[in-house]
Formats: sequence, structure tokens, C-alpha cells
Amino acid sequence: MTSMAGRQLGRLTAKVLHAAKPAVAKQRALEFGRLLRSEYEAGLRDEPSPAEEAATADEVSAAMRTVDWAKVKSATAGRTADAAESVKAMASQVDWEKVTPVAAQVSSALIAAVAAGQLPLGGPMGARVARTIMNDRDLAAQVARSLARTPKETPPDFRPVVRAAIDTTATEATAADETGEGQSKT
Repeated sequence: MTSMAGRQLGRLTAKVLHAAKPAVAKQRALEFGRLLRSEYEAGLRDEPSPAEEAATADEVSAAMRTVDWAKVKSATAGRTADAAESVKAMASQVDWEKVTPVAAQVSSALIAAVAAGQLPLGGPMGARVARTIMNDRDLAAQVARSLARTPKETPPDFRPVVRAAIDTTATEATAADETGEGQSKT
């Protein structure tokens, strides 16, 4: 009898934890978006010179060469809640209409690598990665040119993954607007 009650309690606990996962993932993604924005703003305050920009592009491309892109593909293909929410949070910070295709490829690869945990967003490299994701001062295009020097080490194209996250976000926002949930009632 006691083991049956223990199993039922275990199942109930698992259900509660499973139900809380989307809320936890969304909260972590929001915090992640704030971290990305703060790292980006920290990078802006440094006001780098053109020589520093080139060095930054080389540092970011060197970091990208160390990424295990197979693990990134696996993490983004698995569509874990944490990775999907992180991609959405980071993708929402980029003005995709102003980004060239080459820069968009670099930005989306960085977004996927950060969301998969392959590139850290904190620390000294965090501001550089954030600025590259947002293509600050055409940094993503500079990284693309740096990566082009070694084509075998160029990351795969993660733009479809990011587009899917953007489309999902846009669909959710449209649905909320249609139902009136996204509007304030004053």
C-alpha cells in the first residue's frame, strides 16, 4: 500500500514539474534576452576603433571555429524548450530587415550556438558575441569575411531555425492580438 502511494506521489510530482517547464523556460529565455541586451550595451560603451573591430571579428570567428556544430544541430533540431525560447529571445533582438544574408548566416549560427550552450554569452567574449549577433557596426559581416578565409570551418546555415523561431513568435503575437490577450485594458 505504501509503495502504491509513493508511486502516485511520484507521478503527481512529475506532472507538476512537467507542467511548470514551459513557464520556467520562458522566464529563462527572458533573462537570457536581457543578458544579451546588457552585453550588447556593454560592448557599445567601449566604442572600439576600426583596428579593434577587426580583432573582435577575428576573435569571434576563432570562437566559432571551436564550436561543435553537430551538437548545435542536435540541440536545435530537438527543439528543447530552453533552446527554443533562447533562440526566440535572441532573434527578437536582431533587426533582420537590415542584416545582409552573409551577416544573417553568422548571426543565426551564433544564436544557435549560444542557445545550445556551445558559446557562453557572459565574460569578456559575451559583449563581442552579442554585438556580432546584432550586427553592430557590420560586425557579423566582418566575422563572415574572417570565416571565409577557412571555408571548411564555416558553420552550417541556421537561418531556417531562427526563421522558424521568429515565425512562431509572430504567430503567437498575432494570436494574442486576435484574442485581445496582448492588449491592455484601460
